[in-house]
Amino acid sequence: MAVLDDVKLALRISSTAYDDEVNDLIEAAKLDLEISGVAAEAIVESDPLVKRAVTIYVKANFGWDNPDAERLQRAYDLLKQHLSLAKEFNAHAVTFTVTSGGSLVEDAYVEFNGSTKRTSASGTSVFYVIGEHENLEYKVYKSGYGTEEEEIDVDGAEAVAIELTED
Repeated sequence: MAVLDDVKLALRISSTAYDDEVNDLIEAAKLDLEISGVAAEAIVESDPLVKRAVTIYVKANFGWDNPDAERLQRAYDLLKQHLSLAKEFNAHAVTFTVTSGGSLVEDAYVEFNGSTKRTSASGTSVFYVIGEHENLEYKVYKSGYGTEEEEIDVDGAEAVAIELTED
């Protein structure tokens, strides 16, 4: 069942007359969670806590004459605070800086956590990891250079310095 259907059920709405308004409130709830520090990657509709937070937000803000609005807003604020403090919903920036012989290396490939990115002109590439993880593998390579492979543990923001050697 889609989140729109779940929220409409919670609002006891069966028609499609209010779908645009409800969808706008769903998106506003997601943005509010992100602004509060919940990682965008963690705001998935299949997560029961995220889904509950979105539903409460919509119920608190739907309609003009809602006698439960303040109570629901307090409940949402508490759940939002919980989500923003929980490690499982926070993203940690992992920044790779690639150099060779003291110079920054642009356009090197960095494979990490299921994604591949190229380094910028500043020799960096940034990935975001939700939660804490051990033994995450990375691989850094560029034509004309050797390949570097290693594992890191992520328990907060991480800075990884890579020194490539020319072939």
